[in-house]
Amino acid sequence: MSLQGKKVLVVGTGKSGIAATELLCANGIDTVLFDGNKELDSKTLYEKAPKLKEVPLIIGDLTDEQIDEFDVAVLSPGVPTDIPMVNSLRDRGVKIWGEIELAYTFGAGEIIAITGTNGKTTTTAMLGKIMSDYLDSVYVVGNIGTPYTSVALDTKEETVTVAEISSFQLETIQDFQPAVSAILNITEDHLNRHHTMEEYIRVKELITGNQTKDQVCVLNYEDEVLRAFGESGQVKAKVVYFSSLRELPQGIFLRGKEIVLRAGEKEFVITTTDRLKILGRHNLSLIHM
Repeated sequence: MSLQGKKVLVVGTGKSGIAATELLCANGIDTVLFDGNKELDSKTLYEKAPKLKEVPLIIGDLTDEQIDEFDVAVLSPGVPTDIPMVNSLRDRGVKIWGEIELAYTFGAGEIIAITGTNGKTTTTAMLGKIMSDYLDSVYVVGNIGTPYTSVALDTKEETVTVAEISSFQLETIQDFQPAVSAILNITEDHLNRHHTMEEYIRVKELITGNQTKDQVCVLNYEDEVLRAFGESGQVKAKVVYFSSLRELPQGIFLRGKEIVLRAGEKEFVITTTDRLKILGRHNLSLIHM
């Protein structure tokens, strides 16, 4: 969806909210910044983000009349999607986005998106380094510390963006479509936000939701939830499993010191553990990605 001619409310004044607001303003989008913290010092905010001095700021509560002015609300990742304020926005017809959807709308190139309960940051950092060694335009963004929105306008058609995506960020995607998605594992976490394990799993699996058969989804074969998901027929992308515990008929696996890719009738030794110099089987399983 194009945001041209729309009025956007950015919810949250932390790093993500500031980066989202700066991106919107750089594209000429009518933007208002909101924070529910009534103690927020606007002077301190504008000192931290001088580019936002001309952006209207609402602190405290939103009235129905104010809500009705907006077409889209961009939530910072720390803002739950089921709190009364967000429910009011949604009930009054405001579309709910997050920073990942916003950055995707204005960005270019291809995206490698990584989620999972554990190992996201390590995997994202390693993949970012690998891609940077081979390509000229690579950005490493997301939950790893750099908001995707802060680099979206710098991306080009030849750019590869490696993104660590949390479940909080996946709750608000609409059209986000990575060329490669990966779910490393799923164990109980963030139930104070998602309330049930079933909902947490559903949100994690959203990372594949808009992918096509020409794209790739990498899943951990040793995670029973992910193995079942890959076999369920719900994933439209090509599923590639990885394992550090067994040889797979198709996919990526560890055989002795060799990391092997088996695709169709062909088999390739990608590299060896000696060359990687990475300690721990758990880290080797991540590098299979």
